[in-house]
Amino acid sequence: MFYLAPHPKLARPLRGSPRMFTIDWVETYFSRVKPWHVVAIWIPVALYCFAHALRDAFTGALAASAIFAVGIFAWTLLEYGLHRYVFHFEPDPKSELQVESMWLIHGIHHDYPWDGDRLVMPPMATLFVSALLWFPIRWAFGPHYNFAFFGGLVLGYVAYDLTHYWLHHAVPKSKMGKWLRSYHLVHHFSTPHVRYGITTPLWDHVFGTYPHDKYAGISDSKVDELESHA
Repeated sequence: MFYLAPHPKLARPLRGSPRMFTIDWVETYFSRVKPWHVVAIWIPVALYCFAHALRDAFTGALAASAIFAVGIFAWTLLEYGLHRYVFHFEPDPKSELQVESMWLIHGIHHDYPWDGDRLVMPPMATLFVSALLWFPIRWAFGPHYNFAFFGGLVLGYVAYDLTHYWLHHAVPKSKMGKWLRSYHLVHHFSTPHVRYGITTPLWDHVFGTYPHDKYAGISDSKVDELESHA
């Protein structure tokens, strides 16, 4: 289904970058995505939307900036909802469509969490989600404020994708960076059904998926040990 390459269920995460699709051009152009693709495509969209809002005499620069900031904040809630309810949806094992869809959407990332080509969202998937969001946002915010909110949402998405890549492939130096990395890697290697926040744990606190377990405050060395034994 979906022309996916064979992907047997793994007992543990693996390193490497497996083939995802059986069709060569789909594998090349729709499977492998780098962080610069996200920046090159979506930063101009966010800037265009913000500039459009600033030029709207009805909105005004102050209101446009405030709504743009609200859009960035709103992304953190959308990020949490997508990660918890879409990416970690439990498929019916009897449904090939559900099983294959979930591996395509997020399963491959948990199977191969070190794969640098599968850490940011493919542009076509992001375009699809954006198209779904554009019309309700326009309805909710009207013709004057929708561009500011949508632009902030897009910028929040870019920050999320780059942060996600960074948490897997960088060695943070700041206290916050180290904490976010630990928080996310514990999600991957020990507690996949909690700790859904990537850029912030805020919504985990709000919705009760921030556990006070043995991994709270885990040290860098212990996180590295979890990763190495995964």
